[in-house]
Amino acid sequence: MSEIAVLIVLYAVGVLLLLMDIFIPSHGILALTGVGFLVAAVAKTFGYAGREAGIIAILACLVFLPTFACVAIKYWRRTPIGRRISPPNPVLTSADMGVPVEELSRLVGQTGSAVTPLRPVGICEFNGKRISCVAQFGMVERGSIVEAVGVSGCNLAVQKRLT
Repeated sequence: MSEIAVLIVLYAVGVLLLLMDIFIPSHGILALTGVGFLVAAVAKTFGYAGREAGIIAILACLVFLPTFACVAIKYWRRTPIGRRISPPNPVLTSADMGVPVEELSRLVGQTGSAVTPLRPVGICEFNGKRISCVAQFGMVERGSIVEAVGVSGCNLAVQKRLT
């Protein structure tokens, strides 16, 4: 086998093993073997083609390996094993939030009292119901009269009412 054929085979096997590591769960063994083949190919390049070709091969590997790692990380989650290990994040609806947002939005504009201190999150009472609230500005002391001003996530946003 000629020297050029040996180099082509070493580089091809190294790249092929790295590609296989994306799709076959091998705990990194295929990736390490692929990098080993690339190191052997670079070493053979120094021996067969000289110093300049070896330096070019090192630079090419220094560009290829990080690029390959970024692409592999980006597309790994789309592989069958990646979909099983890290499924996509679910889209939360208002039913998943615990407190119906519609119920909270009906309280906007009403007044209630702070059952606990709001630093900035605490419990307020509106129409006899205790609701988790978040102070819009600063802290609110226990027993203060508060006014609902909006909905923030799954909490009612309140501010201290000025009397």
